[in-house]
Parts: sequence; structure tokens; C-alpha cells
Amino acid sequence: MEIQYESNPVTAVKYLLFLLTALVIISCGDGKLRQAEAVAEKFGTENFPDKREVVFEAEVVRQNGELVLRGETTSSELKDKLLAEIEPFNVRDEMILLPDSSAVEKPFALVNLSAANLREAPNHSSELITQALAGTPVRILRKLDGWYRVQTPDRYISWVDEGGIHPVTTAELEQWQQAERIIYTGNFTMIYDDVDQKNPVADITMGGILELVEDLGNLLKVKLPDGRTGFTGTENWESFSAIMDRGILTAGSLVYLAQMLNGRPYLWGGTSAVAMDCSGFTKMVYFMHGLILARDASLQVMHGSSVEPGSSYEQLQPGDLLFFGRQQNDDQPERITHVAISLGKTEYIHAAGMVTVNSFDPESEIYSEYRKSTFIRARRIIGTEGTEGTVWVKEHPWY
Repeated sequence: MEIQYESNPVTAVKYLLFLLTALVIISCGDGKLRQAEAVAEKFGTENFPDKREVVFEAEVVRQNGELVLRGETTSSELKDKLLAEIEPFNVRDEMILLPDSSAVEKPFALVNLSAANLREAPNHSSELITQALAGTPVRILRKLDGWYRVQTPDRYISWVDEGGIHPVTTAELEQWQQAERIIYTGNFTMIYDDVDQKNPVADITMGGILELVEDLGNLLKVKLPDGRTGFTGTENWESFSAIMDRGILTAGSLVYLAQMLNGRPYLWGGTSAVAMDCSGFTKMVYFMHGLILARDASLQVMHGSSVEPGSSYEQLQPGDLLFFGRQQNDDQPERITHVAISLGKTEYIHAAGMVTVNSFDPESEIYSEYRKSTFIRARRIIGTEGTEGTVWVKEHPWY
């Protein structure tokens, strides 16, 4: 398109000056945007938290002639630090601090299935990254098209479809906390809608928590998080508060439960007694003793106390966590990819294909050369209970 200037030279000059001024303003504005983007990018590189436990998604954009900070985060501290970094660029703050109270009416939820599948993104084809058992309290961060972004008691962040949880208000959560609750300590059971136990309502696996409505002697009347009631046998149900208030970890009890799970199938992202991954296995064993561990092996390795295994693994005690992966070298950093529970000295139990026992001893029939070559370090949980990453259930505010 060709611009037709008026014949008046004064008008033409004014028009050219206007165009030049506009170009300078746009150029300066783009430069300012690029500078702010660079600062925000540098901030993210230097301060980026583990996305499994903290949401931090930020970008600087131009909107209606001004710079705007968009995104969302669960960390007010990180948000404030970033705003301070980009303050010289006059950036308007539109970053959402999660939980988003404007979009989430009920800030908490209780898991409503025996094992709800929690995914990396809000769709069923997304990777299964963890599970949460019936009665687990979660914090709702936001809602999107029938999916909820939630944080579990171990701080893990993921997405669950609306069928997996029952949202509750703070008052309703407190009511649930004060109710008489029971926890299932067996492998698998059913809840029925009649005393004849013919019509199933739901299934429950180890670690599932329900409200006890009435003890009928040979049957229990229970209530699920969404209000449904049903009946189940009394076997393997125990008082939730009684189990969680014990507050004592013993190596013998940890090892006993771990061995009771022997042969269970491996499932990436699994945390139930039906099928589990390596860190889901360690989490289950410790949870049933009242302790919440971090979700993944690479997170669990940061907690507990360090253990020197000894030249012949003689310093390893039952219940210690053993971590495997890639050693750090000049070309690449250390990477933890697997965790096991020590049975003492050379033997350990872990979820790998299935829950199984292996040994560091080359003379043993259950020796694994691969695991020995990839063993990196051991951590001891017993004696560090109640510290970060090893939280007592009874002390967690959501329970």
C-alpha cells in the first residue's frame, strides 16, 4: 500500500515526525519488554523450584501498551522476589497466587476412590505420576474443565479428574478431622450398600481412611467422603487415631510390612498396595507406621540422616532407605532413579518389576550386579521423624 502525502509540505513533515515518534516509542517499548523478559528468565533459572512440589509459571507480556506479569505460583515468596527484580520496568502484577480463591469455592478435598490416579496434566492420556488413597486430604489449587490441580500431604502437585475427589470447605474438613475414622490395614476389601453384602458400593485398599458410622458387632457401617454409606466386615480395620498416635518407628515392624507386600506388581506412579513404583512402595510402608515421606526417590534422598554403609554394607540397618542411580561425573550431575528398603547389611527389598528381595553379596542367589553398580547412598529415617520430608501424619494440619 502506497501512502499518499498531502501537497502541503508542513503537514507532510508533521506526519513524518509522528511516524518517527511512534516508531521510537514502539522500539523503546519492545526493548523494555525484552529486558524485563530477560530478567524474569534469569530469575527463573536461578530460583526455579522443584515443579513437583511448587508451582511457578511466570511470563512478562505486553498488554494494552503496558507490561504485565502473568502466570501462577504457590509461592508468595518467589512471586515477591520476582516482582522486586522487575520493578524498574513498571510491570503490572497479574500473577495468580495459588490456591486461586476466586476460582475455587472449596479449598480442600478428600479422595473418594480406593486409589485416585493423579496425572501430570489435566487429561486422561497424561502420564500417571502418583496416586492418593481413599480419605487422603488434598488442597485444591485450581479447577479447569472438570479437572483439579491439587497438592497432596507430601506436597506433590498434580491433576485429578473430578470423579476422584470430593471437594470440602474448611469447616467440612475440620468436621471430618474430628469424626471417628478408621483405616484399613489389610490388602483389599469391599464396601456394600446392604448388610447382606451383595451390592458393592466401593473398594478399599491398605491405607484407605473412612468415617465409622456404627459398629454392628460383625459389621461396620462406614461413610465415604462423598457421603455414601455402606457396610463392611470388621477384619483389618483399625482406629485411625490409634495407629497414627503410636508415634514409634521400629525396624522390625517396617521390615515385616515390607515383606508382606512381596510379589506385588510394579506400577509407574502407583502408591497403593495393589501395585506401586519404588518410592510408592517405601511411602506405603512408612505411611502405615504414621509417617509421610516425600513422593519420589530423588526427593526422599534429601531427607533423613546420612548413613555410611561400610565396606561390606555392615553399617546398613533394617528400615534404612537405599538409593540408586547415576553417579556424578565431569560430564553429568548425579541422578537418583530408584529406592529400596534395607533388610539389614547386604539384603534389601524394593519394587522393581514386582516387590522383591535382592542382595549386594555376589555369593548370594539373589545378587543383583546392576543394583550394586548403581548404588549411591543410604539414608536413615528412624531417628529423624518429624523433620522436613519425614512428617508425622498426626502432626500434619490436613489430617
